[in-house]
Amino acid sequence: MASMREPEQGGSLEPAGRDDALRLTKQLRAAIDDARRAAMVLAQRVRDAHRARVWVALGYSGWGEYAQVELGISRAQAYRLIDIAQSAGALDRAIGAAGVLADVSPAGDTNAAGLVDMGLSQRALREVHGRLDELTAVVTERLTAAAQAGQLEWTAVRAIVGQAVDELRREPLPAAGDTAEDYDRGLERALTDAEQHPADTNAVRRLVDEMAAAGGRLGQIALELAPPYWSEQEALDHILTRFAHDIGCDTETILAVRRYALTGDRRALEGTLL
Repeated sequence: MASMREPEQGGSLEPAGRDDALRLTKQLRAAIDDARRAAMVLAQRVRDAHRARVWVALGYSGWGEYAQVELGISRAQAYRLIDIAQSAGALDRAIGAAGVLADVSPAGDTNAAGLVDMGLSQRALREVHGRLDELTAVVTERLTAAAQAGQLEWTAVRAIVGQAVDELRREPLPAAGDTAEDYDRGLERALTDAEQHPADTNAVRRLVDEMAAAGGRLGQIALELAPPYWSEQEALDHILTRFAHDIGCDTETILAVRRYALTGDRRALEGTLL
C-alpha cells in the first residue's frame, strides 16, 4: 500500500495511492453521513424544546433569549433548525403515507430522531419549508405510483424525494400581483379596509397577505442584488446595506424579505413587516 509522507517545510504531500484514496473517501462519506444525522437530531430537539416552551419554566423572557443564553445561537438560527426538523418530519410522514417504511432501506437509514435519512442538505430542507403542503402532496403521489408499479427500492425512494425537493426549490416564489402598481393599490386598499374595520378578521387577513406580498417582491429585488449563495453578512457587505439606506429601510428588514424570497415562509417576516 502506498504511504504518504508529511510535507517538508514549503512542500506538499505526495499524492495518495489508489487504496489510500478509496479508504479516505469512504471515511469522509461516513463522516458526512454522521454529521448530517447529528444535525437532524439537533434540529429535532430544538423543535421539541420550542414546542414545550421551555423558556417559560427556565424564567427567560422569550424563545430568543433562551436560544441565545442556553444554546449559544440566535433566534433566527433556532428557527431555521425548527424549519429543518419540520420539513424532514413532513417528508417522513409523506413517505409513510405512501406505504414506504423505514426498513425498506437496506442500511436502516434513520437517525436518532426517528426520521428517515433521505440524504438532503439542511439548506434544501430549509428552502422547501414554506411549501410543505405542496411538496408532501407531490412526494406521496409519486411514491404511491411507484409502489403500485412495484418500484419501491430504497434508491428509487430517495431519488423520487430528492427530485421533488429539487423541483420545488427551482420554482420561483408565487407573485401576488402583476406590476408595482398592483402591489401598491392592493396594499393601500387592504390598509384602508383594516383601519375602517379593525374587528373584521377578513380585512386584517387581507392586510397581512398584502404586506407579505410586498415583502416577497422586495425580497426578490434583494435576491437579484445579492444572490442566494452569498451569506447574509456577504450580502450586507457587498450591497444590501447600501440598498437599505437608499430606499429608507433598515438592514434587518431587507435580510428578512430576502429570507422570505428564498423560503416562501412568512415567519421570516415576523418582527419586521409582520
